Amino acid sequence: MARKRNYPVTVWLDEKELVLLKDKVSKTYFCRSDYIRKCSLGKNITVVPGIRDLIIEFKRIGSSLDKITRSVNCGTSTVVGDNLKSIKEDLKTVWAKLARVMKKL
Repeated sequence: MARKRNYPVTVWLDEKELVLLKDKVSKTYFCRSDYIRKCSLGKNITVVPGIRDLIIEFKRIGSSLDKITRSVNCGTSTVVGDNLKSIKEDLKTVWAKLARVMKKL
């Protein structure tokens, strides 16, 4: 598959600038290349505190749901009450975290 972007751009930074860039990138969900591209093209970058933790939680819950669904569809599991109860509690926790994040905005 061919690259979508074919033109590399090299930027030289001193140590302080590199540390600052790494710090800013770490507060987003972008990779360094995406972050620099968005900054240089004048796009707004909004950092939502706590969003990374929420994304991790949602992925974990989604993975649990996927495992349960596969298990039920394969016929290896028919009782999912405990699993669903656990996921329901996890979702309550994530929604509470989301509410806290939204209040910070």
